[in-house]
Amino acid sequence: MLYIKSYIKSFNYVLSLVKFKEDKIKDIPFQDEHYSGLNNKATELRVFYCNKKNPQSIIIFPGASPYAENHPGMIMLGNALRNAGYNVYLPRIPNLKNLKLEKENIDWFAHCYQELTNHKKINKENILVVGLSYGGATLLKASLDERMQINKPKSFLSYGTYFSINTALNFFLTGEIKYKNKIFNVTPHEWGMIVLFYNFIESIDTKYNKTKITQLLKNRIEDKDKEVQNIMEELDEENKQLVKFILKGKMNNELKLMVNQIIENNKDLLEYLSPELWAKNIKNKVFVIHGANDSMVPFTESILLSKQLSNSTLLISFLYEHREISTNRGVLFKIKEIFKMIKFFANYFRYNL
Repeated sequence: MLYIKSYIKSFNYVLSLVKFKEDKIKDIPFQDEHYSGLNNKATELRVFYCNKKNPQSIIIFPGASPYAENHPGMIMLGNALRNAGYNVYLPRIPNLKNLKLEKENIDWFAHCYQELTNHKKINKENILVVGLSYGGATLLKASLDERMQINKPKSFLSYGTYFSINTALNFFLTGEIKYKNKIFNVTPHEWGMIVLFYNFIESIDTKYNKTKITQLLKNRIEDKDKEVQNIMEELDEENKQLVKFILKGKMNNELKLMVNQIIENNKDLLEYLSPELWAKNIKNKVFVIHGANDSMVPFTESILLSKQLSNSTLLISFLYEHREISTNRGVLFKIKEIFKMIKFFANYFRYNL
């Protein structure tokens, strides 16, 4: 009976994902609350309450995105999991809303988890946690913190995260994915370059106007197109060409040298954030899922991560990209991938009961 129920729950969940339409977001009900942040300030918390009595709780930790809890993908997941019978909590992590990649993010995740275990509608012994994209690796690092060990989550789920900073950045440099002795060429998403240079251009020696470029990228991240154009007009031709390459996610020899300098100058931080060096210490059950069409983080990163974890279940899905469902596949192929997802999440839901 438990087996059947897990498949019914998984079918409803996957069906909610497949049927999701972004233009319907305005009709999805939720409640906006607050939790006490690491800075002791009231911090946004979006909640999707289900109608089930005494449901399990799922906390979804975000990736680096200026849209935070307003991101369509976050709302899609929150609503789909609510439809599967869970109360779903989407906490804001201020640094990640500002796209700042810092060690403090680990502290925020651990603190946030500890705070939410005291939420009046959360049973601290019945919590599941999910980390999206950059937030997946951050969550796994935070899982080693004592604040997440006192009342351990029943499991962790990582979606679309990286394993090694070096291999992930190499993807941005080359656009190459090496898998089963084959090389696949994928055009990296421009967002990766924007986030990388926004965070780290100030750390390197360069002839370019680092202050203006950082300001311009900040405005691009915040979708302030007019301000972006104003700063662009203030730059000389050499700086303009560099910025155009970054905004389009294009790579040339000079940018490759700059990225390598960024890696070298920020080695301590990047290694601290890289699961390659500490994933073997995680003993919790981890479900790992990654979209094979992901142009932000190559799916091979999750394969490497799963191999390093002592207790993991992996799904590489050809149905989903980093941000949305893939639509360039045939119907039969999609049906096959949907059944793979249903099997994976039936296992996930069954394990966490």
